[in-house]
Amino acid sequence: MIRHAPLFLAICMLSLLTACASKPQEKKTTLSSDKSQPATLFEQLTLKGTGKTVFEDEGKFILIEGSKCMQRDKGSEAATVLQWIEMPSYVDSGTVVLNGWDLRYLNRDREVHAIRVDITHSKLVKNAGSAFLVFEAQGKLEDQNREEAYEFCVFYTGFGYRSVWFDATIEGDYNGIETSLLQTKRQGAVATLENTGSKGTLKANDAIAIIPRGFDFQFDDTFECELRFPPCKWGDRADYDLLQVAYSLSQTGASLSADGSPHWVTQTIFKDNDIRTHRIKTRAALIRGSSVKLRADFLALNPRIGKTSACRKNTDGIVRTQTFRINDLPFDYAVPMLTGWDLSNECEEQQVQRAGIWIHDIRFDPNAHSMEYKVSSILRDQDGAPSFNAAHRITVLGLNRLPPPPQQRVPEINIRIREH
Repeated sequence: MIRHAPLFLAICMLSLLTACASKPQEKKTTLSSDKSQPATLFEQLTLKGTGKTVFEDEGKFILIEGSKCMQRDKGSEAATVLQWIEMPSYVDSGTVVLNGWDLRYLNRDREVHAIRVDITHSKLVKNAGSAFLVFEAQGKLEDQNREEAYEFCVFYTGFGYRSVWFDATIEGDYNGIETSLLQTKRQGAVATLENTGSKGTLKANDAIAIIPRGFDFQFDDTFECELRFPPCKWGDRADYDLLQVAYSLSQTGASLSADGSPHWVTQTIFKDNDIRTHRIKTRAALIRGSSVKLRADFLALNPRIGKTSACRKNTDGIVRTQTFRINDLPFDYAVPMLTGWDLSNECEEQQVQRAGIWIHDIRFDPNAHSMEYKVSSILRDQDGAPSFNAAHRITVLGLNRLPPPPQQRVPEINIRIREH
């Protein structure tokens, strides 16, 4: 217990900060399908994360993947996941990557006002003889009246390393780097968020990789009323059917500016058949240093138009899973990052019952310089018709060990003994 005291204190402080930042909430009503209340943040502290070790080079590097779900009985309440993962004692630096999400209404399909998936905090807690990766994730699926029960699942990849083996520093880890934008209807369907890090962050020989942490899409609160009981109010949020939701983090544009600040670009789409004013927030962290390498893959976002004449109204509505392999990775260690995804209904806008995309079952073979992973995706309304389209891109974060220091040659000493 004494050994875990610093971890417990750090997590409690994280929980208190979360509680103070949120508004008081009404007492929850239980779901008919589940009579138990969702676990509180304090109760989550007693449950160690069940992450799976993907790869470990003992004493140097470890890669872990996992997921966790949480339900809420109202859309007004964010589903908050607090996770802690025990790491090997040699780990003194590490962080977490948002590598997928899954949101669904529990009872029926609905129009959508907001979709949010966000790793709000992350911290490696180090103690004598132990290390813990602690992070908090929040998700929300919200319609106009915010009364619908929903489930949020977060999919993550964590990695840790012993810093003496690498020239790699993680920046913006605890709070992340947040950027927000109001995208008006006149600006079009594709929103572009430019991000600039702190001045002097990068050195001349530093490489940089941007770590995806989250997004928040929300239609603007213009008055929009639907027939329902109780009747809508002037202050109600606007909700619409969903045609397309997409995210693309450009790693190729991550560059060093004249003042040493990193710069990168994120593009998003959040629309129904029309283009509407909406708000976007994104969150990221970054890792820099001469050990940092990158295999970037950019997903170009193309906004879908409304109803099309070429439409296959086949029924799908099931999770679609594919296996992918990446070869020729010239890195000592590799971390996959889901930096681009695009989900759209095949024919036209539909109400949403479930939406999500995530990578899982990661395998890394350093001897073959290859990586294999599976990606699963879903976008459906209540009846699952028509089908959906999905695309994704993976950026591979590479880490190379520092070369061993050159051994100093011991000077040869010759001793001659003179005879008298």
